[in-house]
Amino acid sequence: MKTSASTFFKLLILFGLVLAAVPASALDYPALKPKPEEEKPPMEERQAEVRAEQLLDKAVDENLYIVGPGDVFIIQFYGVSTEPLRVEVLPEGVVAIPQVGVVTLGQIALKEAKERIRAAVAGRVRDRSLDVHLAAVRSFKVSVTGAVAEPGVVVVSGADRVTEAIQKAGGLQVKASQRNIKLIKDSDTTRADIARFYATGAVAANPYLNEGHVVFVPVVSDTFDKIEVYGAVNAPGVFEYRHGDRISDLVELGFGLSADADRETAELIRFSPEGRGKNSIKVDLATILENPSSAGNLELAPDDRLFVRAIAGYRRKEQVVLAGEVKYPGVYPIQPGCETLLQLLQKAGGILDKASLSEAEMFRKPQFISTQKTSFEQLLQLSTDKLSEFELQYLKEISSEKTGKVAVDFEQLLSGGRSELDIPLVDGDFVRIPAKSFAVTVMGRVVNPGLVPYKEDATVDYYIKAAGGYGYKANRGDIRIIKANTGAVVKSESNTRVAMGDRIMVPQKKGINVWQFLKDTGFFLANIATIYIVVDQAVN
Repeated sequence: MKTSASTFFKLLILFGLVLAAVPASALDYPALKPKPEEEKPPMEERQAEVRAEQLLDKAVDENLYIVGPGDVFIIQFYGVSTEPLRVEVLPEGVVAIPQVGVVTLGQIALKEAKERIRAAVAGRVRDRSLDVHLAAVRSFKVSVTGAVAEPGVVVVSGADRVTEAIQKAGGLQVKASQRNIKLIKDSDTTRADIARFYATGAVAANPYLNEGHVVFVPVVSDTFDKIEVYGAVNAPGVFEYRHGDRISDLVELGFGLSADADRETAELIRFSPEGRGKNSIKVDLATILENPSSAGNLELAPDDRLFVRAIAGYRRKEQVVLAGEVKYPGVYPIQPGCETLLQLLQKAGGILDKASLSEAEMFRKPQFISTQKTSFEQLLQLSTDKLSEFELQYLKEISSEKTGKVAVDFEQLLSGGRSELDIPLVDGDFVRIPAKSFAVTVMGRVVNPGLVPYKEDATVDYYIKAAGGYGYKANRGDIRIIKANTGAVVKSESNTRVAMGDRIMVPQKKGINVWQFLKDTGFFLANIATIYIVVDQAVN
């Protein structure tokens, strides 16, 4: 028993030593861990948020800024080493200045407030010069109601405008007014026009806020009470009507006239009083914009539309692009109808020796693309058994052609001296003179299809042999050449000469569908037998 007790105490001591060696952190229990403090933003971030509330869009105008509770003033003394005195406007609209007393400042202009403080302090410190400055603008609450995302009360500063209050209320709803926003204070109502503010930067259309203001955003009609401007303005569109709008205001809402605007031929379309007929009014924009107070600057009516014509061909930049193996590739100005392809190549210093005329191409901006595309899509929607032979052929051609490619034979034009093939240039033309590829492509049923080195005056037979000869089921009687310069598909013989860059296509023989052949033959014979019986019965 002694041995057992001794062993037990030894184990107990050993267990105690093990516990002493284990770090205390390893024995922590979740329930005993201290609750972490809530993370707070760093002091720099909190200070930045406070400063952001006090950012000004321009220097405070002491004649317009209205002083209210929360504004902070600094009183600076000169001639003595005295610290500036900092005072804040209290909720009652007064400031308490040590050793001076209380000065009433609420709801007066900043200029008058500074004069009151200066007069009060100067009476107590006659032997010192001093100055008074606004050190910080106040924050206060205003109500934002109507067609905003989150109507309610928001906190703004004396430096905030109507747009800031709307933004803090979640922004405007889809049908919200932008030009007839009401700024209400007691019995006084003014209007904000933030659409005009954004278009022109007129700060008077986006006024500052003050204590007691209520911002009300009405809803506008989707269809009526609009004014519209179209044509040669920088931002044509439809705008909300505001009473008192004039033609010059509508032009400003469209971000002004574009450079090509014809200022003497504008037209204003107005509905007749009964709302059915329309009247056309000629508008002289040149006079209106030069003198907005002129009689021609008519006051607009709801649903008026202004059309501003553009000067045809105004500063039209007509040019072509020449790329590839010429001495001076690049962009060239042209006079449409007066300059030709040959003249362009001469301007560019001529063709280089390594240029491949057989692979040269010219492209033109295609006209009437939408009509051609529509016709092509209509054919695609039809089943092939409903298309005529001509429509099937057209479908194949239109799907494989290079859009806007001009049919010009550069070899005949330059090497052959065929000047009658010269083509007049138009705006947007693109001419590419590639380097010689020194190869011909052999495709289809040949043993080893691919590029074959070009050999001058070589024939189709030469290139097919160079590609390993004819392959299985090759249709030797229907070989085609796709010309490099035009993309045209030409039927050829084995002794037809091939130009550099051409592609040779060896098609596969068409297999015979025996069952279809027997079925068609049986149908034909049945028709013959029917005709024979009908004729025989008619004769007998």
